[in-house]
Amino acid sequence: MQTLHAHIIDIVSQTEEPLLTKLINNRWLQLLSREKQEEFFHPAFVHLHDPFLMDGMDVAVARILKARDDKERVVIFGDYDVDGVSSTALLVRFFASIGIQVSYRLPHRVHDGYGLKKHFIDELVEKDVKLIVTVDCGTRDVEVIRYAYEKWIEIIVSDHHAVPDEIPKEVIAILNPKIRESNYPFSSLSGSGVALKLASAIAITLFPDTYEDVILEYVDFACLWTIADCMPLIGENRTIAFLGLKRLESSNSSGLRKLIEGKYKDMDADIVGFHIGPRINAAGRMDSPYKALSLLLASEDKLDPILSELEDLNSRRKTTTEHFIQHALEVVDRDRWILFYDSTNIEHGIIGLIAGRLTEVFGKPAIALKNEGGKLVASCRSPEHISIVELLEECREYFVAFGWHRQAAGFTILAENFEAFKEAIEKKLTEKHGNITTKGKTLRIETPLLLSEITPDFFKTLQIFKPFGIGNPKPLFLIQDFVPSNIEYLGKEQKHLKLIDREKKFSINAFGFWDSYEVLSNTESMSLVVEISEDVWMGRKKIVLNVRDIVI
Repeated sequence: MQTLHAHIIDIVSQTEEPLLTKLINNRWLQLLSREKQEEFFHPAFVHLHDPFLMDGMDVAVARILKARDDKERVVIFGDYDVDGVSSTALLVRFFASIGIQVSYRLPHRVHDGYGLKKHFIDELVEKDVKLIVTVDCGTRDVEVIRYAYEKWIEIIVSDHHAVPDEIPKEVIAILNPKIRESNYPFSSLSGSGVALKLASAIAITLFPDTYEDVILEYVDFACLWTIADCMPLIGENRTIAFLGLKRLESSNSSGLRKLIEGKYKDMDADIVGFHIGPRINAAGRMDSPYKALSLLLASEDKLDPILSELEDLNSRRKTTTEHFIQHALEVVDRDRWILFYDSTNIEHGIIGLIAGRLTEVFGKPAIALKNEGGKLVASCRSPEHISIVELLEECREYFVAFGWHRQAAGFTILAENFEAFKEAIEKKLTEKHGNITTKGKTLRIETPLLLSEITPDFFKTLQIFKPFGIGNPKPLFLIQDFVPSNIEYLGKEQKHLKLIDREKKFSINAFGFWDSYEVLSNTESMSLVVEISEDVWMGRKKIVLNVRDIVI
């Protein structure tokens, strides 16, 4: 099938079974035990695992409560993205509520880079800090942990990134579900998910009869990055996302409530993925992550200027990103097996977004770099059938620094070594994949569908499977042989199209398809790959079809 946006169409089911059965089978849910099916369809607090199953949790809790009793100064050290910011907000709020003298530190993406650094330790020594609890970082900061120990500062690491071979004996505890020795039954928690487990363990210790009510006050923070970073929404992550979305409307954070005011739609993960997440991330991408953290910690009367600044940063992030993406699409050498784009003017915070868009458009691995004279700072993405992390691992000798997270990676390289690196990594790619062909992203279609089958009852069936995410994708359907009665431009800048069905029962929006107007206007019939959602206007509900791609 030829699609306008070069996707590969994979139709999972073409049987005559009911929709509910198809969705269950397409997700292999029929293979789960009755208890696991209940957990999937009716997530509840009882499905969260015992936090003390995590290796080191008992030691961490004892040390934190000692800090409270001894009135020691404790610092939460986070990261500059949504996970780090929301994790920091979660523990700062929780620690303060139980009487711990707590403050926080976040690194600056450009000036500090990722993770703990010695200059933070030096600063905290001067402030008489005795304990640091990291969130969403710290697992690989072996030398800094040792340095802190020498300065009489103890460290508890809570993190979810890959665990190195060496774990420093000087650390109080490393709370990480990926640790090989851990008995924790779910390894795919986000950083904020691990922070929630730490808070849960302390709450169980202090409030054994009411700890569930206590922890439900913080689960909204944990759900933010679980959704925004596309963590797999299965198992415990699904429960955290479900409970967190439910909590958002009545969040203890005035900032979170203000962010979703008037935009919240029936426990929908999209509100986090497309509205809250980008605004919190924009602070760390374009300026300082403290601006996002202050939103999550601020009282109602101090929110307006913070919200206004975050909106400005997010607008600048979108405008700047679009500018550089357009430039990258024009100048990148698309004949190479790996696409390279570098600029001296690009913002550090958006190079990953540009690499991601290049991969999406061309179906190839992409590396976007900020040129800083003697050094290049890079962010890397790759299509689903190629692991950019594996390729980079085999080229580590070229890097000053290197790190990765799931399907993305980053590195710093001396400019003088860049050309040799480019040749080496492309050679590794061809050795591993032979004569590779460019592949678009695969769109996984649940089943072909007639417009007449899309009814309110049909839509209710889809809602049973929410929240959607990695591991439980939002259902896509193929509307075959669609003949529009009309095609119109949509939006002030006419960047989108609206397809009118003959009976005018649905709104069919094709966002980003403006450049296909002529082709579609001269096509008698087409097949639409669509997501199905619902709009509510003036109390009236209407089913909406959003086009992901078009087959002609």
